[in-house]
Amino acid sequence: MIVRFASAATTLAALMSAVQAGFSPAMAQAADLTISPAPSPLIFDDDGSQDGMTALAYMLANPKYDIQAITVVQGIARPEIFAGNIERMLGRLDVTGIPIGVGRPDPLAGSNEFPDFIRDGSDAFWAPFVSLPDTAPLVQKRPAAELIVETIKNSPDPVSILATGPLTNIAEALRLDRSIIDNIKILQVMGGAVFVPGNLPVLPEPPFSTNTTAEFNIWVDPTAAQEVFTAGLEGLKIQLTPLDATNQIDFSREDQAEWLATGTPESLLAAELLDFALTVIQSDNDPNPVWDLVAALNLSEPDFSPETPLFIEVDTTADPGATQGQTRAIAGQPPNSLVSLSPSFDNLPFDQGETFSYLSQTPSAASVPEPGAIAGLLFLGATGVPLLR
Repeated sequence: MIVRFASAATTLAALMSAVQAGFSPAMAQAADLTISPAPSPLIFDDDGSQDGMTALAYMLANPKYDIQAITVVQGIARPEIFAGNIERMLGRLDVTGIPIGVGRPDPLAGSNEFPDFIRDGSDAFWAPFVSLPDTAPLVQKRPAAELIVETIKNSPDPVSILATGPLTNIAEALRLDRSIIDNIKILQVMGGAVFVPGNLPVLPEPPFSTNTTAEFNIWVDPTAAQEVFTAGLEGLKIQLTPLDATNQIDFSREDQAEWLATGTPESLLAAELLDFALTVIQSDNDPNPVWDLVAALNLSEPDFSPETPLFIEVDTTADPGATQGQTRAIAGQPPNSLVSLSPSFDNLPFDQGETFSYLSQTPSAASVPEPGAIAGLLFLGATGVPLLR
């Protein structure tokens, strides 16, 4: 921890008064101690994708955030099955106390869905690339939309949401209780293709091959997406990380090796997931198979990408094989989202391979010493003993 003092003239009397009263952030400010803010409450909502689980591993290890709930949305996942996979993933990481929300099995409207061979990989949690324990401690499971509403309503601090799949659960939660908008700090969404082609044509058969404009997360439930973007004009702060952004970031075998070398439970799991992605998914059409991690970085690191205010409209009426799911930027309308278009690791103090190792250097509230230790530090500082390191 870095400790600094405004002056060596801190008196012993003031020190003892602070200790007797109990240490507080205000006292820390008076002593000019550098202390990180408490972790921000977070809801993580994903559709059972390997890149989503990479993002989840990153956020579980991230001292800036305290994950209050994990919700599973239909998309790649079959929510009832994948909730059990998350339970075993948490068991592998020795994480307890986070409830899991199970979303509905279908979109709010229509019948768009991923092909079975992709969903089957999610069901199996990408074995044999990734290994999970056969059993794990049971986790409380609830309907996803209800859990989202309850978590937000009960939080004393505004809640951030990282949504890395279709927006079905988020739209359902807004339908249940619109007032949750008032206690949502930010909704970070991975989805859409604003000024670049969509990614459905990576699959060679219609309707995927013929829809060149939509991105999968938005296409699976365009009605839900449109409802969420409508809430962006009602006070919901939306940050969007579309393909425009993720296409500019890549992860390599060298990055995977660095994640392995980092050696934390989260980085080792992420390395296994990246091994699957680089072996099975990455192609010229998919330059970055870890899309959701880019959105997680956008949420965690404000300098990662500039944001462009845009009014985003989702095509909900066209044929699924035409332009349904397209995210259009409409000129002349008030913005309903802040869109990331040009992220870069050049803006950060770490690179792709250091994504997980850098987290251990990020100060957290847990790193603040106990009052007794602070008293000792203050006393040494008052007597002129150098404490900077």
